[in-house]
Amino acid sequence: MKPTKAISMILMALSLGAFGAIATAAEHKGHSTMSMEMAHEPHHVLAMAYHRNLATFAKALHEQTAGASSVNLEFARAAVAEMRRSFDQMKQHHQACMQAMSAEMQAKMKGKMQQMETHQNQLNDQLTALEQEVQSATPDPKKVSTLASNVLTHLDAMSKMHQGSRGKKMKMKM
Repeated sequence: MKPTKAISMILMALSLGAFGAIATAAEHKGHSTMSMEMAHEPHHVLAMAYHRNLATFAKALHEQTAGASSVNLEFARAAVAEMRRSFDQMKQHHQACMQAMSAEMQAKMKGKMQQMETHQNQLNDQLTALEQEVQSATPDPKKVSTLASNVLTHLDAMSKMHQGSRGKKMKMKM
């Protein structure tokens, strides 16, 4: 290969690499700007606080029932009631946050919004099953523990979606 052709190929590769880096940086800047705007939006802040609260109660219920031979009804019913309240508030503030977004931002986030809605629907199903189980005369501790763990799994997936848009990952510990 002639030196000028080799130099041309190297310059082209460098140009393409630089273009890719600029495009990636611009994309990340757009996501970080979007994330920074969302991170300070009051409804988003409240939704995240309720998300953490829901996770705290799910973890407490899971820990109390994992390996237990019975379920403390007063504890379980109070925990599940708080989980439902936190879920409802989280969902309400999440919806308000989404409505506050510009049409352009909503269009960009359509896929993530649909994924989030899917997780919220699955989370609602798990909470409904938990509510039914703890309202029985003798709830099955293994079932309660599993359902609480499933709630944590959905919350973790939602956190990863949110944190992924900011370039970080936060894992909820069980």
